[in-house]
Amino acid sequence: MKAQRLSAFILSLSVMLLDAQAGASPRSAKIEFNREIRPVLSDACFHCHGPDKNERKAGLRLDIREEALKATQSGEFPIVPGQPEKSELIRRITTTDSEDRMPPPKAHKTLTAAQMDLLRQWIAQGAEYETHWAFQPVQRPPVPSMHSHPVDAFIRHRLAARKLRAAPEADRVTLIRRVTLDLTGLPPTPSEVDAFVNDTAPGAYERVVNRLLASPHYGERMALDWLDAARYADTNGYQVDRDRTLHAWRDWVIRAFNENKPFDQFTIEQIAGDLLPNATVEQRVATGFNRNHMINEEGGVTPEEFLAEYTADRVETTATVWLAQTFNCARCHDHKFDPFTQRDFYSLKAFFHNVSENGAGDYDKAANVSSPPFLPLPTPDRLERIDAIKAEIEKARQDQSPESKEQLTKLTKSLKDEESAIPVTLVMDEAKPRDTFILRRGVFDQPGEKVTAATPAALPLMQAGVPLNRLGLALWLVDPANPLPARVTVNRYWQMLFGTGLVRTAEDFGSQGEPPSHPELIDWLASEFISSGWDTKSMLRLLVTSATYQQSSKLNPKAHELDPDNRWLARGPRFRLQGEFVRDQALAASGLLIPKIGGPSVKPYHPPGLYEQVVNQKDNPKATYTQDKGEALYRRSLYTYWKRSVPHPAMLLFDAPFRETCTLRRPRTNTPLQALNLLNDPTYVEAARLLGQRMMREGGTSIESRLSQGFRLITARLPRRAEMRILTAALKRSVLEFQADPAGAESLLKVGETAADGALNVAELAAYTTLASTLLNLDETVTRQ
Repeated sequence: MKAQRLSAFILSLSVMLLDAQAGASPRSAKIEFNREIRPVLSDACFHCHGPDKNERKAGLRLDIREEALKATQSGEFPIVPGQPEKSELIRRITTTDSEDRMPPPKAHKTLTAAQMDLLRQWIAQGAEYETHWAFQPVQRPPVPSMHSHPVDAFIRHRLAARKLRAAPEADRVTLIRRVTLDLTGLPPTPSEVDAFVNDTAPGAYERVVNRLLASPHYGERMALDWLDAARYADTNGYQVDRDRTLHAWRDWVIRAFNENKPFDQFTIEQIAGDLLPNATVEQRVATGFNRNHMINEEGGVTPEEFLAEYTADRVETTATVWLAQTFNCARCHDHKFDPFTQRDFYSLKAFFHNVSENGAGDYDKAANVSSPPFLPLPTPDRLERIDAIKAEIEKARQDQSPESKEQLTKLTKSLKDEESAIPVTLVMDEAKPRDTFILRRGVFDQPGEKVTAATPAALPLMQAGVPLNRLGLALWLVDPANPLPARVTVNRYWQMLFGTGLVRTAEDFGSQGEPPSHPELIDWLASEFISSGWDTKSMLRLLVTSATYQQSSKLNPKAHELDPDNRWLARGPRFRLQGEFVRDQALAASGLLIPKIGGPSVKPYHPPGLYEQVVNQKDNPKATYTQDKGEALYRRSLYTYWKRSVPHPAMLLFDAPFRETCTLRRPRTNTPLQALNLLNDPTYVEAARLLGQRMMREGGTSIESRLSQGFRLITARLPRRAEMRILTAALKRSVLEFQADPAGAESLLKVGETAADGALNVAELAAYTTLASTLLNLDETVTRQ
C-alpha cells in the first residue's frame, strides 16, 4: 500500500512538474504534426480511436482533426485548440486515476513526460493536423543553394542545422570497393583498383560508375533485392514443397535491370504484361511476379480457401512493394492506423481474382504443370526436333505396313517425351472474372458484401478511361499522381546504397512507420525519378556520384555522440554484406566464380542430412538434395536453388528470408555461427585453398608479396605493417604445424570438388589455405565500408 501511495505521489509530482514546465517555457518552434505528433497518437491512441470503425471506443476518432474537435458521447471535447487545460485528451493522459487514464493500463503503453508535454504544446499552438506525409502529392522542393550536387545540398543543409560537418572523401581504394560491391555484388579486381587509383584525369570516378552500370553483373545484383520483394523460390512451399519452374521470370528480371527498362514499364509488365496489346512471350513471362506465392498441393485441401490465400497474397505483396503499406492489416477489419478499409482490401483483390488457377495443385501431375496457368518455353532446337518427329509421324501414318505401325508407336512416344520436357514457367492470365466479396474476419467461407475492382479510396483515383483490370491497376501504380510508388522505390535504392532508407521502415510508409529523416530530399528524388522517365540507372548514378555517398565511413566521436545511428550522414555508411555477396566475393577472389548469367537454379554444397530431417519425404519421396557437379557449384548465389522449407543454411545465417512472403528489408545480425560457417563450410574451405594457390602462383616468390596479393584480392587494399607482421607470423607457424602433420594437410586440401595443385608443396599450400581462411573471415572482408 505504501508503494502504491508513493507511486501515485511520484506520478502526481511528475504531472505537476510537467504543468509547471509547460507553463514556464512554452515551445516557440512550431511543432510538426507528421514528424512529432502523429507517431505518438498512432502508437498510443489510434488502435482504439483511429480508422477502424468497428473497434473504435467511445465514438472518439483522433486521426482526423474534425472528429477530434467534436464532443464525445459524454460531452467532453477531446481537443480544444489553443486550450490544453480544457482538452479532455490532456486530462486523460495526465490523470492519476487508473480508471480514467489513457492509454489504459491494460494497453501496456505509457506516454513519457516529454510526449505529454509535446501534446500539450501542440494543442496550445492550435492543434494543427497534416495529411500523412506519404499521402501528400509528390512536389519538387527547391534545392538548397549551398552545394552543386542536389543530394549533397539537402544532406549538408541538415548537417549545418545540427552543427555537424561531413566527413572527408574516402580513399580511392575504399571507394572503388564500395561502389563495385554496391552495384555488382562482386569485389573489384586488383587491375580495376589500380586503373582507378592511377587515373588522374577528370571524371575517373564517373567512368568507373558507368562501367559498373553497364556490367551484366549489375542486373544480377539488382535482381537479388527484387527476388526478396517478389518472394521468389524454386519450390511451392507448404508441407509438400515440390519444385516449380520460375527461373525464366528471374532471368527476365536480370535482363530488365541490365537493359535499364524504365521502372514504370518494369511495373506494368509484371502486373499485367499479358494484357498489353500483342503481348510478347517476354511480357507474359514477366507476369510470373504474381505467381511467386506459395501453392498448396496437399491432399484434401479446400480449393476456395487457397484461392483466397493466393489472391490475398497478391494484394499484400503489391501493396508492400509499390505502396509500402501494410494492407494485410485490412484483410480482416479496417486498418487500425491508416485510412484503408476492409472494402479497400477486397476491391484490390478483385483485380487479381480472375486468374484461371486452381486453389490447390494437382499432385498427380508434375509439379511444374500442376498449377496452371503456365507458359511453355521451348528452345529453337527442341521445336526443330518436335517438328521433325511430327513429320516422321505423318509419313508413318501414310504407310500401313507392320514396320510403320511399330515405328509410329516409337515416334509417338518420342514426341510425348520431347513435349513433356519443354520447360514451362508460371504466368498470369485473364479468365472469366469471379465474384469478389468482403470476407468476414478474412475467412474464405464467410462472404459479406460484394465488391468490384477499385483502388483504395484514400489514394488518388484511377485515370478516366483506363480498364478496370490488372492493366488499369498497373497504370494507376505508376501514375505520377500516385504519391507512393516513386517515393517507395527511391527509398529502397537509398537503402541499398546507404544501408538504411531515408524512411527506415522501407516496408511501411504508414502511421506506424518512421517518418523520413530528410523529407525534402525523398520528395526531390521521387520527383526526379518520375521526370527522368523512371530511369533506375540514372537514379543510382545520381546517388553514388554524390559527395555524401563518397564520404569516409570512419567514426568521428563528436558526430557519433550527436548522431549515433548516422541518420544525418555526417560520415559514409558501413554495413555487413548480404550473405549471397559474402559467398560470391569468396568465389571471385579465389578464381572459382563462374560468371554465366541466368538458367535453371543450381545446387551447391549443402550440409548432408539436413534435407532428410526437414523435408516431408513420405508425401514427396523425390525431394532429395542432389548436389551439382562442376561449374554449377561455383555459380553466383543468386542462382542457388531456393527451397522454402529448407533455404540454403549459409544464406539464412546471414539473414536471408525464407521468401514465403514479401521482404523489403533484411535484418542484420552478428552471430558466432556466421564465423563458424566461413571457417568450415566446404564452399569457403575450397575457396580458401584456391585463394592460397593464387597467392603462391601469382603473388611472386616472397611471403610479403604473396600475402599482399591475397589481401588485395579480398579487401582491395594492401595490408598495413602491423597486419603484415601478424599474417607472416601466422603463416610461418602454420607451415611448421602442417610439416609436422602431413595427414592433416592432405585432409584439408581434399575439401571441395576441385583438385589441389599437385605441383605445390603440400604443407605450404595447407598453410596458405588457413591463412586465406583467416582473410575470408576478416570483419573488413564481410563488410562494405
